[in-house]
Order: sequence, then C-alpha cells, then structure tokens
Amino acid sequence: MSISHSPYVRCFWTGTLYLTNGVSMPIHCTHISTQMIEVEAPNGIQGSKLVKLELKAMHDGVPATIKVLCDPQSDIFNEHNNHYIKLTYHSISDKDRNLIKAFAEAHS
Repeated sequence: MSISHSPYVRCFWTGTLYLTNGVSMPIHCTHISTQMIEVEAPNGIQGSKLVKLELKAMHDGVPATIKVLCDPQSDIFNEHNNHYIKLTYHSISDKDRNLIKAFAEAHS
C-alpha cells in the first residue's frame, strides 16, 4: 500500500508551539502538507529535539484543533526578526492528517 502525499500549500492558521524547556510561544503556519509544516515564531526552538504544536485549523467553515508532536528540521532567523521553523510530524492522528490532506488538496 503506498502512502499518498498531499501538496505543500500556503496556510495561515495560528497556534502555539511548546518547547521541551517549558517555553510556549504563539506561531502562525506559512506552509503545510501531510508530512511537514513550516511556521513563523518570535523565538527559536532553543535546542528542543521534539516540540508540541497546537493549531487552530479551519477547513470548509469547520474549526478544529490539530495537536501534533514534531521533529524540528530547521530554524532560520528571518528578515522580519522572526524564526522560520520547518517541522516534520513525529506523531499525528489520522483525523488530523486527513484534515490537513483535505485542506492541502483544496488549496493546491
């Protein structure tokens, strides 16, 4: 059985990123797919090897909260004095992955 990959699309959902040192910060999503997500945050990942991400999602007028554990891939300080953080999913529910897939396919 092959795994289908959804498109990587622009996303403007907001949420919270929780680091392993107890720090939490507001983020907004810039791009998303069923495999990874990119967010912009006021601070970096501060050495966290695993982070928790909670997103306030919206698709077809239906709000949802996506909760996922992520592995940081990169943390780049950008020209807007924010951190551009690329994350891959460490663990995500099928329900949340299906919501992201539907959103990505509708916006590709």
